[in-house]
Amino acid sequence: MSTNPDDAIVRADKFAERVRHNQQKLGAELKPQYDFIVCGSGSSGSVVARRLAGNADVSVLLLEAGGPDDVPEVMRADQWYLNLGSERDWNFAAQPSPHLNGRAVPYSMGNVLGGGSSINVMAWARGHKKRLGLLRLRSGRHRVEL
Repeated sequence: MSTNPDDAIVRADKFAERVRHNQQKLGAELKPQYDFIVCGSGSSGSVVARRLAGNADVSVLLLEAGGPDDVPEVMRADQWYLNLGSERDWNFAAQPSPHLNGRAVPYSMGNVLGGGSSINVMAWARGHKKRLGLLRLRSGRHRVEL
């Protein structure tokens, strides 16, 4: 397998084209009724639909209100923040809180294939060893491991 980034982009483009073709084909084959209709293609909805579709005796329709996820802002981890407040975000906000001086905190929810998993990010950073010493002191334990 090539390590050239341009080759990866070409493979991704070919995959995206196959997905688009498959979606067009499936859209043309919609039935008038289904045994199960799953609303939302986020992590949970996709898993539920796949599990139901594993039974050949039932028909399953997976609906997604949002658009496709084959955009750079979703596909490239370094651009995840561009999804927040975009057309791929439902742009919900929590109720204004008196504990936050009346601010309403944004509550990003994915309006895209893949749901919140397509627009959110997870980061991990190892704590400094001096923090472990403080944790050890406060916990009363001689050894604290992470």
